[in-house]
Amino acid sequence: MLSTKSIRTRKFKTIAARLLMVIAAVIMMPVLTTCDTLMGFLPEPVITLRSVEISKISLNGIELLAKINVDNRTALDIPVPDFDWELSINTNSFAKGKMNLGGTMRSRQVNVVDIPVSLSFIEIFETFVSLKGSESASYGIAVDVKLELPVIGQKTWNFSREGTLPMLQLPKISMPKMNINTIDFSKIELSFSVDVENKNPFDLPSPQIAYDFLVNNNNYLKGISVSPAPLVAGAVTAVVIGLTVDYADLFKMFANLFTAGEAPSLLKMDGDFGLPGFEGEGFNTDIIGSIPILRAPVITFRGISLRNLGITSIDFELTWEIENNNSIALNINELFYDFTLNSTRLSSGRVTSAPAIRANSKTTVPLVFSVNGLSMVREIADIVTRGTNANYECSGNISFGIALQGVPPLQLPFNFNGSTRLTR
Repeated sequence: MLSTKSIRTRKFKTIAARLLMVIAAVIMMPVLTTCDTLMGFLPEPVITLRSVEISKISLNGIELLAKINVDNRTALDIPVPDFDWELSINTNSFAKGKMNLGGTMRSRQVNVVDIPVSLSFIEIFETFVSLKGSESASYGIAVDVKLELPVIGQKTWNFSREGTLPMLQLPKISMPKMNINTIDFSKIELSFSVDVENKNPFDLPSPQIAYDFLVNNNNYLKGISVSPAPLVAGAVTAVVIGLTVDYADLFKMFANLFTAGEAPSLLKMDGDFGLPGFEGEGFNTDIIGSIPILRAPVITFRGISLRNLGITSIDFELTWEIENNNSIALNINELFYDFTLNSTRLSSGRVTSAPAIRANSKTTVPLVFSVNGLSMVREIADIVTRGTNANYECSGNISFGIALQGVPPLQLPFNFNGSTRLTR
């Protein structure tokens, strides 16, 4: 049986324990309220992978740019996260990296962080030999975002994205051809070209081309050509080499061509595009053709003669002889002339109905004109009657047409002067 004293002691202990629990609850209440307030004051940021894009592509490589959105919803600035990234090509790991920018991100703002990843074509081709010559390759990028937050502690967000990378491609050449740009009786200007297809999404420098030009199976010219114009991205560009053949030089080097009408030609081209990863993988091509060899026709003035001597008019005939020493016929498109006698102009104009000059032949071109001025008729009649000589000058230009495609008319000036006796 418990004594009254023992009962009183037990009741006191129970009341004391309950009092301590109430005091503890009162003490802990502000602490619990502070944690809830802090969690509301420091909400977890929202981090997303905004995009992964090719920001730059050039002859040397590709730059990918990953953009990370960090939505800081707290009322405090937070540190910039740490970023770990890994890039794979065709599902194989290729490169890794870390980025720690330091600093802070402003409160209640969406902050954007750029993560650049650079890829070198040389390194890609060294790692993945099979990609040389390929148009593209698949890639995958994984980004881990690490952030140390108050109260919450360290958090990690994981993102990944896949896409396609264009690969550097060696240009392709086609359509080698030779054109005659201009030709006259002293030289011929040629252009040799190849079409170069650049399938890359960026311009490439024009290739450096070493060339040897052979005429009549012998070396005539050699050199190195670099065009200032680039190879346009995704297009076909004509790469052109221009050469001039001087007939006088050609005859000095190859005497046997002096009587030839044409000569076989060959342009040997060796080019290098100079692309990283494609060292030593150039091209070579030959352009076969033939060059016409033209000689200036020999123009001889055969003089002036009287056809009719009247009281009020005199008819004259001028005669030119044209010798064509070429193996191809020439047409006289137009003959412009100016004729003076004793410093007085008797006639000027053009002849448009001259005959064609066959290959390796001579042709006479006559022209009849009349003088009607009374004073001039008397002066000429006096010269004829007295049998004295008269000084003359005959100058002008002959436009020759030639049966070669794309060759414009050939111009040949002439100028003759001397002394002649006027006879019927």
